[in-house]
Amino acid sequence: MKAVIFVLAVVVAMAGKAHAACSAVPQYTEKIDPVNCPQSGFKLPNYENASVYYQCTAQLQSDGSIVVTGVLTSCGEDTYFNYALQRCVACANYFPSAQCSSLPINVTCVPISTVTTVAPTTGTTIAPTTASPTTAASTTAAPGESTTAAPGESTTVTVPVPPTEAPGSTTASGSDDIITPTGTTISVPQPPSPSDSNVPTPVTPAPTAPVINDGPPTAPSAATK
Repeated sequence: MKAVIFVLAVVVAMAGKAHAACSAVPQYTEKIDPVNCPQSGFKLPNYENASVYYQCTAQLQSDGSIVVTGVLTSCGEDTYFNYALQRCVACANYFPSAQCSSLPINVTCVPISTVTTVAPTTGTTIAPTTASPTTAASTTAAPGESTTAAPGESTTVTVPVPPTEAPGSTTASGSDDIITPTGTTISVPQPPSPSDSNVPTPVTPAPTAPVINDGPPTAPSAATK
């Protein structure tokens, strides 16, 4: 593949040199491909480089047959091939050859492609990907609980819900010693009425007469030393 590209580059360079040396040589857009010679001794133009041409030559094959092939032949120095004259001429006597599609012989014409230089492929270096540390989401634990989040994971703390009191459970009422089931009605007895016959009568103590001192007052005796 590299050899083919090199040959094409040389041909294009030679064609460019020919065009630069002789302004009468035009830039053709088509060429003969493949080169099939109509007869031996005939010459075909090389539209990519006017300083060379194809010399149709009969060659004997190993099986005894004769095949006419086009051999690429160079013109002399500072001369250019002219199809109409079938020879190489100096730049002053040169005039353009007929276009490939205008030739009176049966040839295959293809567009002349421009040789494109392929730039070497540059390897792309992929930078290593550094995994960033994962920060665990802060979690507020309920009072009395401790929660630790695993690396790279978020932990959700469920706040405990107080148990719902089932039917039949007991609820403390007024007294600390009496536990009354929920939904139970307590009947408080009314105080007794004075008209009730079974109301006990409180015992009244007998009055006691006070002691009266009816004597003369007595002076306190003097204290003796």
